[in-house]
Amino acid sequence: MLKIISKTGVDVILCLTMVVTVFYLAAITHIMPLPENVLSRIGEVSLTVMGVLLVCVTWLISLFSALFFFF
Repeated sequence: MLKIISKTGVDVILCLTMVVTVFYLAAITHIMPLPENVLSRIGEVSLTVMGVLLVCVTWLISLFSALFFFF
């Protein structure tokens, strides 16, 4: 039961993070058109942040699943 709740929570957080990132980038480019090199840099940073968030969430899930496995 806890695994289902934590997996659903992680899915919701990742989905919301992706939606916010996409809308943020869309708002930036709509309000103030940016040069191509700046847009590519923003895209790289966004992907890096998403990767870090994914690693952190994966680590937390593995930590909690290991803790609940032993108890």
